[in-house]
Amino acid sequence: MFQVVQSSKMLSNGAVKSLSESERVELGLSLIRKLDRPDDSELRILICTATYFVLDGVTLTIRRLESHLRSHGVTVKILSTVPDNIDPELAKDVIVVPGIKIPFAHAGEYAFGVGLDENTIREMEAYNPNCVHFTVPDFVALDGIRWCQRNNIAYIGTWHSNYIEYLKYYFIEWILGPAFHRYLKGFFEQIPTVYVPTSYMLRKMREEWGYGSATELKEWGRGVDMNMFSPDRRSAQFRASKGFTDQDVVVLWVSRLVPEKRPDIWMQCVKRLQEEGLPVKALVVGNGTFEKYLSKLKYVSCCGWLSGNALGEAYASSDILLFPSDVETFGNVTLEALSSGCPSVVEKKCGDHLVEHGVNGLTCASGDFESFYQATRTLVLDPQLRARMGKKAREGAWKFERNIILQQMAENYKDAIEKHRDPTFLKRHMENPEGRGCNMLSVFCCNYYFIKIIAEPFLNTSKGVQDLVDGTNDCVQMSRSRLSCSHLDRDSDSVADTKDKYIKEKKAKRFSWASLTANCFSPGNCTRTFHLIALLFAVGVIFLFIYMSLTVRR
Repeated sequence: MFQVVQSSKMLSNGAVKSLSESERVELGLSLIRKLDRPDDSELRILICTATYFVLDGVTLTIRRLESHLRSHGVTVKILSTVPDNIDPELAKDVIVVPGIKIPFAHAGEYAFGVGLDENTIREMEAYNPNCVHFTVPDFVALDGIRWCQRNNIAYIGTWHSNYIEYLKYYFIEWILGPAFHRYLKGFFEQIPTVYVPTSYMLRKMREEWGYGSATELKEWGRGVDMNMFSPDRRSAQFRASKGFTDQDVVVLWVSRLVPEKRPDIWMQCVKRLQEEGLPVKALVVGNGTFEKYLSKLKYVSCCGWLSGNALGEAYASSDILLFPSDVETFGNVTLEALSSGCPSVVEKKCGDHLVEHGVNGLTCASGDFESFYQATRTLVLDPQLRARMGKKAREGAWKFERNIILQQMAENYKDAIEKHRDPTFLKRHMENPEGRGCNMLSVFCCNYYFIKIIAEPFLNTSKGVQDLVDGTNDCVQMSRSRLSCSHLDRDSDSVADTKDKYIKEKKAKRFSWASLTANCFSPGNCTRTFHLIALLFAVGVIFLFIYMSLTVRR
């Protein structure tokens, strides 16, 4: 307030006379906006996420932001799915969204919301936020965007994960890639401003993926707690408890142990270094499907998930962070390691905004095992280089001090609120078909009851999905067995007899759709019939998804 008054006094001393009429009007409006800008205590923020109670990179970022906002007097609530066994006290500031648990063993407690039901909407209206923050592009967020538009409530989005990049590690990019890309673009274009974590991601989204026709892309990085992640937390006691001596070089992993993070490269590098006889031991923080493989390596200590001071101690007590992931949007793990004085070996495109090659760590090309191996080996063999890089790593991390970064998001909320005070702002944004979300897919994705009716029977339990897969395999294999001689007793028959019988079987019982129908649709195979129909229906839905994703209604 003082600065605004001071600037107006300075301008009153003759400076205003030199301005044109339009400039004076703009100056007046600018001063009014500054005077009318909300204080932190006036903010009522609703943060929408998918699984607030599952610890991953997105959740940790949200929790840090939430904690910072509350410490500055901001009122915050979370909109999320909630596990069945959650303590009600932990969920007191959470608006619960009905969700369906993802029915796969490695998914843990992950669930996805299918939209906003009447009860959820009533709670949102009772809370009456003045800005809504969307962090995950799911169906709940699509519904939430519609709710904000109907009520002219300010809303923003943040980009946290390279969803498209994940698909290639699960061998479904070839069929779902184009449609999923179109869905994500359609989602984020509906948000007036989307904040991405790095300039690299901003360029990639704008230039390679074509984002920005309706949304405004801005950069909002991530911060680090310089006290929690500090070289001062290095602990000889911690190292000894894990079986590490002062002479050992500890190579660190911190992340989920899933294919897209490339634990395979990490594992191969550690194994090869150990086979060379180098004094390398390893520390793994995190869990996932690869844990069973990493735990079998020699001199590897698996800690599961750590947080707070225990995580800071693990970083500072390690000597090298090796992190080959090429799907990071920012690299919280890398930043925490650097802040802890731990030089890092990372993938170049995802990490060069944090790691300056040869200064505070080393960068390597995506998927290049030999490059990651040689970079890690260089640091293992040169303790002076590690010490020098560790010092530079700590110095460079100060510009990402957490409180500065988190407060910037509070200012972003205020910017959004000010923009939405203009009654024409949202109207102008929605003049663009992308900004209005006019693709055929939105008809289905924003219908809570439609999604629930279609998705729930297939996803509500692991058993249902597993039965679908197993039953379909049985059905298809029964028909294919007509072409197989695996049931013959190879011990009693000669190779020639086996070949003759195979040829006769093949001639007599060739595969046909008629045989498949006879096996799967016979009266005694009702279960298999249902599974086959369900599978065909699922395939149909995938192709419908692709078609609707590429269709825009003008």
